[in-house]
Amino acid sequence: MSDNITKRNRLFTAAMVLLIAVLVLDVLLCFMLASYKPSGGGSSTSGGGGVGFDPSATDKRPDSATQSHNVAVAGFSKITIPPDTDTVAIDLYNPEENFGLFYMTFELRLLADDGTYEVLYKSGLVAAGKHIYQVTLAHGLEAGEYAGQLFVQPYRMSDMSATNTVLGNITIVVK
Repeated sequence: MSDNITKRNRLFTAAMVLLIAVLVLDVLLCFMLASYKPSGGGSSTSGGGGVGFDPSATDKRPDSATQSHNVAVAGFSKITIPPDTDTVAIDLYNPEENFGLFYMTFELRLLADDGTYEVLYKSGLVAAGKHIYQVTLAHGLEAGEYAGQLFVQPYRMSDMSATNTVLGNITIVVK
């Protein structure tokens, strides 16, 4: 009878050790997943040519943003910005529908007549449901209308590989 009790005690002890080990591993895994930041985490770029998260991406529009300098990007056909300034109010966002699927980066490009382009702005990674409401251009533009492009690069969250791009031709109106 004491052999049966000893065997039960050993089995109970082994089961408890296994349960505690599983709980500890579960807590460690949850902590690691919660603190995971691909490609450099919070920086806007990473040293190895990868793309980091854009620190200006946010959930909520600031109260101080004014409607008069906002960029209309509906359909990515036209944006309006003030002249001779490099700080521009804009709403670039990664739709919430992409949660768990894609991060995105954005480039605002100024087109030349010969088909080349100049990058006026490039974001870091923007998570699903996040917005960028203000950007700093490479330089301000004089009043007028310019041909431009909004280039959007999605990245699969599963492996950070780039996927199909979106390239929208836009008119940049500076007034």
